[in-house]
Amino acid sequence: MPGSVVPDCSAPFDPDWTLDRLSRDGLARLCREYQMLSMFHDRALMPHVAGVGGTEATVTLADGEWMGSSPIYTRRNLANIGATGETVSSIAKGVQFDIGGPDHFLDFRFEVVSDTELFFYTEFCGPHDHLFRMTANDHDTVKLMCHDMEDRTFDATFSATNPRARCEPIYRPPRPDDFTGHHCRWRLSIDDEAAGAPPSNPSLAFMETTLAAAVDFPLGESREPGGLTDYSGPLLDWFRLEEFGQAFLVRQAKEYALDVHLLMRAAYWTVEQNWGAEFLADAAVQHRAAFAPGLVTRLRDAMGIQGDDIEAIAKIIQIDPVHVPDYTAFRVEVEDDEILVSLGECEALLDDPRSPLGLLTTTPDRPGFEHMAQAVNPRAQVSVDTPPDGAVAAWRVWIDPAAEPVEPHPLVDMVNLNDITTFDLSARPPTPVEIKPRG
Repeated sequence: MPGSVVPDCSAPFDPDWTLDRLSRDGLARLCREYQMLSMFHDRALMPHVAGVGGTEATVTLADGEWMGSSPIYTRRNLANIGATGETVSSIAKGVQFDIGGPDHFLDFRFEVVSDTELFFYTEFCGPHDHLFRMTANDHDTVKLMCHDMEDRTFDATFSATNPRARCEPIYRPPRPDDFTGHHCRWRLSIDDEAAGAPPSNPSLAFMETTLAAAVDFPLGESREPGGLTDYSGPLLDWFRLEEFGQAFLVRQAKEYALDVHLLMRAAYWTVEQNWGAEFLADAAVQHRAAFAPGLVTRLRDAMGIQGDDIEAIAKIIQIDPVHVPDYTAFRVEVEDDEILVSLGECEALLDDPRSPLGLLTTTPDRPGFEHMAQAVNPRAQVSVDTPPDGAVAAWRVWIDPAAEPVEPHPLVDMVNLNDITTFDLSARPPTPVEIKPRG
């Protein structure tokens, strides 16, 4: 299906626009932006949980969301990219595609010793940099993330590829205020004497029953030549999504949106199990309101979406990763000075409602994406509308010049703290390096 492609969404709005219109470079950038939603998500939800249960509750949430989602999406990613086998190199490829380590924002590097042993480290770690600056390197808070939240979640992720994979720190934060060099260094090994996979979190059993976990994204045909069609070859140290083919990246963009959805769904389940349905209902609405402005800022910059008019809002709703392509069936149309957002029959409507998409049915007058629209123009209004033929739900979006601008959620400034909205996710220089086993 060769055809013309574009690097971003700066062209006039097109209701029939799909991800495969983007070039390889544009898709690689959008993939990284979709990965970053995992960071916005955690920053927006953790304060609610900390408010009811303190630091212990944040560890409970981290365990539930990551241990409930990462084994599923790791297996999905490895199957999609063609990384077969149970070696440490396969595990490393899974890390390179993990939403928990957005490419560039966590700059992983790998040193392979053999098929059963490697070392990895971070040249830069965005989450640690954020915590270091936000808390003035408070060692107890840093330990909470870099020890208490990672010890179980790392093993849960790696054991999805090989149940006998184990990870141990060589060093990691907290470090002295004046430390320089790598943020942390780990040894990953496959222990044939290990009893098997470490204990799973109860959230995983629930997540494996969801329709979202089994969504299939077929590989289409590239509209642009060049690039790797899979990742069955050697592990690349200088990892760049730009090295992959256009059809590969179209599917990967969908996968990243789904992976973050799985993370959010596991988080919502964990919240409800521990603090109740009423608490989740309140937190879910605030969650989307808190992360939407930062996400919109990044998407506008990455995809060349200018202005605050109705077409700019339509483009943002069209590429909102919360509306996972092929799992949901959203259509966005501009009619004069208004937008009609319609939702067709799709697996999302048949799935468990405990997810950000649950707002569409549980509180249709507040579907969630109004926060995305209002991050483009604070006078944007959203109301339920009559579904067109073939749709099951619809909303009307317009700009009311006389309306009072919507005030950002109180957590927005904290969510967006420390450069998360401006961190450079543009392409790295094209200097890939193949890793070879050490002597």
